[in-house]
Amino acid sequence: MKYFSSVSFKSICALSLIFMIQSCDNEFSEIGTGIVGTPDFEITHEVYSVNTYNKKITPFQSNGLSNNLLGYYHDPVFGGSKVHFVGQLTPQTFDPDFGDNTALDSIVLTIPYASTSNIGETTTYTLDSLYGSNPIKLSIYKNNYFLRDFDPNADLDASQNYYSNGSLSQGEMIGASDLEGPLMYHNESYFPSANSIGLSEINEETGELEVTSTIPPSLRVHLFGGEAEEGVSAPTTEEFWEDLIFLKEEDDVLSSASDFYEYFRGLHFKVEPITSTEGHLMQLDFSSSKANVTLHYTYEKTTTVDGEDTTTTSQGEYEMRFSGNRVSIFDNSFNSSVTDLIDDTTTDAEGDNYLYLKGGEGSMAVVELFSDEGGNPEEDQLNEFREVDSNGLVTVKRLINEAYLEFYVDETQSNSDLPNRVYIYDIDNNIPLTDFFVDQTVNTASSDSKFTHLVPLSTETTADGTEQKKYKIRLTEHLNNIVTKDSTNVKLGLVVSSNVGAANTRGFKNSMDVGVDGDVTAIEGVPTGTVLSPKSVIIHGNNSPIAAKRVKLNVFYTEPKTEPSN
Repeated sequence: MKYFSSVSFKSICALSLIFMIQSCDNEFSEIGTGIVGTPDFEITHEVYSVNTYNKKITPFQSNGLSNNLLGYYHDPVFGGSKVHFVGQLTPQTFDPDFGDNTALDSIVLTIPYASTSNIGETTTYTLDSLYGSNPIKLSIYKNNYFLRDFDPNADLDASQNYYSNGSLSQGEMIGASDLEGPLMYHNESYFPSANSIGLSEINEETGELEVTSTIPPSLRVHLFGGEAEEGVSAPTTEEFWEDLIFLKEEDDVLSSASDFYEYFRGLHFKVEPITSTEGHLMQLDFSSSKANVTLHYTYEKTTTVDGEDTTTTSQGEYEMRFSGNRVSIFDNSFNSSVTDLIDDTTTDAEGDNYLYLKGGEGSMAVVELFSDEGGNPEEDQLNEFREVDSNGLVTVKRLINEAYLEFYVDETQSNSDLPNRVYIYDIDNNIPLTDFFVDQTVNTASSDSKFTHLVPLSTETTADGTEQKKYKIRLTEHLNNIVTKDSTNVKLGLVVSSNVGAANTRGFKNSMDVGVDGDVTAIEGVPTGTVLSPKSVIIHGNNSPIAAKRVKLNVFYTEPKTEPSN
């Protein structure tokens, strides 16, 4: 993808934009004829101060996600993170008729992986959103905790929120003993495969199993039946499932979703590392219609033709999907040496040396533009670009062509598995910046986007040949709004992201106050793309010991050259 980097071109665009705004909005004063028709403009680059400091990401709402993480991820800087899952199952058939002499054949659990197909002579797949390369222990239990839909302690019909630390909105905790009912499946060494899965059916002529179709890579296991595998067990019996489902054929518990949720409360997926420094974490699409538990069974059916009864044996399926409540539960074992630095609020006023960004229940940074550095307050810096009279009328003195932040990675401290994208947002209002909406760039192959506003991780080479990694964030429209519309210079949140397009936020259980000296803002939540990424990066803050790598606000602007007075 090519970007226009010509400062002259951007000057023309910026001038055109400002003239249109000036002609359409009565709130602004005329720039005047001193610019229009003037042949000489001075294009200038200046650097402005920024204050940056760390904040911990506190428990956030983790139910209702489109995708869910599952697994164990070890970050050499932060430590370990386990992410478990609990979800309700919803029958696709109510008031079922299982037939006569029903016999259970197998019970299959299927959850699609996030994957990309590669079509050639044969279709192959690449797993997406897989973090780590080592197996983990996976256990699946019958859940005994009722995931209710409504909060009994809130307003009428208020939905019940569940949070990433396993708590509910009113402080109730989901207990491990409630989640871990009868064990249904256990794998001592589970790792996702990128291979497609063949589905077999019995050939009625030969009586043999034949592969008749394939499905994309999935977590597909037998909760009952199937071939025995080393290190894998499914301890539930045929009697267990018959009592659970088949014997309830005429019972109210199989007549509606609400009755079923109360009766069979779903499944709990529990993960454990094999070693504390290895494992993997992956996004799974539990919301997919292909994510289900299916009971395969045979039954007898008797039909009467001309007074003669004929009994035949048929195959049936009873399918349950994860379309009820779905909750991710995070269990972190972070290094105290890192969390103590993040929790230290004494540096909020002057900024931190390094910024520790990590997804999930990790950490973020707060960015304050035009911070008071060297006795030059924010208002004085902004007044270099505009004048605001007593009636709030704005007169623009400088036209902003481009504004951006550059964050340099501290590669000596960071994990080598760096996130490709970081995301910035308005934490005062919990929304993306204007530049996010203006940027329409997208990679159709991957659905990745916003490359102009949020430039992916890149490498630059210095004059002495040294390579250094950085993230670049353009804030041109955001800064123009502050200057030309006298908008509030809000605090910004900086986070890692698995998908910068996933900008809708997950609310914190308790809002988090940031700022000092009466200038306090409450952060309400973090983006979904941050929730679904376990990656981390350490970047240089505004007080980095390496001055050349400190974060600064770079502004390129155009202003008329001042004619010398006679």
